[in-house]
Amino acid sequence: MEDLNQIKVFTLQEAEALLPSLSALLIQIKTLRGQIQKLEVEIDLEEMVQEGEDSSRLDARVEDYNSRVAEFYALVDKVHEPGCFLKDADLGLIDFYSMRDGKVVYLCWKLGESRITFWHDVHSGFGSRQPL
Repeated sequence: MEDLNQIKVFTLQEAEALLPSLSALLIQIKTLRGQIQKLEVEIDLEEMVQEGEDSSRLDARVEDYNSRVAEFYALVDKVHEPGCFLKDADLGLIDFYSMRDGKVVYLCWKLGESRITFWHDVHSGFGSRQPL
């Protein structure tokens, strides 16, 4: 998107054309999220056990954690780049602005769905999805 003050309004076909690349990004995001959560636990345990001992192992884990967090956010930025919104990384939930009956709505898609078959109002969420 060239102008951050403008939103991208997708047709159903435009949004669906992005699904293969978005699916790949979301799988990477979910994998990284799991690795980050595991590292958080390991770092917490290491800090409790260490108590003044050599910190090189802990430092390496923290560096690995920071690297993975940076990679996670870079992938999230790639999801947002075409103008869609990652609403839930755990579910792999993405919304796309679209027009329906003359008003702006979200086309709503979740990782694992083969097509976009739902929409909802911009002021509501996943629980308010309606079939197209």
